[in-house]
Amino acid sequence: MIVPPPVRHLRAELLDLDKAPYEEVKDSLKDVERVNRYLSGYRVLLEHVRPFLAEHRGPRPFTLLDAATGSADQPVEVVKLARRMGVPIAVTAIDINAKMLRFARERTRAYPEIRYVRCDIFSQPFAAGSFDLVANSLSLHHFERQRVVDFLRTLASLGRRGFVVNDLHRSRVAFVSIWLLTRLLTRNRLTRYDAPVSVMNAFTPAEFQAMVQEAGIDGARVTRHFPYRIAVVARGIEAGAVS
Repeated sequence: MIVPPPVRHLRAELLDLDKAPYEEVKDSLKDVERVNRYLSGYRVLLEHVRPFLAEHRGPRPFTLLDAATGSADQPVEVVKLARRMGVPIAVTAIDINAKMLRFARERTRAYPEIRYVRCDIFSQPFAAGSFDLVANSLSLHHFERQRVVDFLRTLASLGRRGFVVNDLHRSRVAFVSIWLLTRLLTRNRLTRYDAPVSVMNAFTPAEFQAMVQEAGIDGARVTRHFPYRIAVVARGIEAGAVS
């Protein structure tokens, strides 16, 4: 085990390379879901999405874009929350990876509120202001810094009311913890490799704050959440929050 340096060191993850067979990808995505469930991945997202849902009025469905949806486990949790709150919702979940979308469709037949579009998040087909809210979970750490800045601008342009980013916090402690946890809980080689690399690829709160400022998004908040999660939330974009 190599403890990562304090500076960011971007490395490719095996799921991103898209060379693994479908069954192995499925098992790794199930591991990701377990981590999200027990290490606050869903709690962070729902905490910040809930106020947007609570403000929604009228019979029109609240529209959400889930960018880089993976197995769609995150939008499923949002749909469950909206159902509990009595808020009609329509989710568009996008991803470039066909295996992930196949698995997502298989797992979400009980959630007709979710539709899927295969596309690249950096060249998605939607017009500005197409959605009430845009969510992005656990994907920005996969990209070079400048691409993240550009994508934050895209999120801001697509969400009329705002956007919510839910991602990892780079830390030596987080790296060692997830390395040990994956050795204890799974034999999947994708998970064992990708999970620690994801932490090493992640940004710090200060780095996210600098990227938000560079993207020209006024009023966005960057907050830390236990354990080793970061949320970036922008509100009021339709009123002109992007400079």
